[in-house]
Amino acid sequence: MFTHGGITIRVIERRDLELMRALRNDPTTWMHLTDIRPIAELGQERWFAGLADAKDRQYFVVCDGQHDFIGIVRCDEIDHVNRSMRIGCDIVPDLRGKRYGSRVFDLLLRYGFDFLNMHRLWLLVIDSNPVAIRLYAGKGFQEEGRQREALFRDGRYHDYILMSLLEHEYRKAAPKDATRA
Repeated sequence: MFTHGGITIRVIERRDLELMRALRNDPTTWMHLTDIRPIAELGQERWFAGLADAKDRQYFVVCDGQHDFIGIVRCDEIDHVNRSMRIGCDIVPDLRGKRYGSRVFDLLLRYGFDFLNMHRLWLLVIDSNPVAIRLYAGKGFQEEGRQREALFRDGRYHDYILMSLLEHEYRKAAPKDATRA
């Protein structure tokens, strides 16, 4: 477990799988992801079984003192040589708009830079998700480029925006105690 700012990420347990599957299969979640195919129970079980041996990805459940399942955190495409990692999170629909995303990203930045010794954290965000884009920009992420018309949603193509934050940018912008809290 890792806690920061009242938010905790913990390893995924079998008991979380159905909650994760429901979150992933919710249209308000998959509309913003690369793969829109629904996930069946068997597929979720296979994915879960494969996590144990994965060296380039980690997934966590997000929780706090009031909620055992706020959402999930993805840390994948982990490159230990170049110290780079892609991050992301999905919050359950009932808890969106309550600043959980911001708090989860504060935790992810601290975890990635202060504990995993990453140099670069990056993500992809669909251009039709202005709430997420504002969140990431507010945390210091900068646009690196675009995968033009890479995602097809609701009858039209959308750009996938590549954003990243480097460790020295994080250290410069973070309040002095933020990386130690």
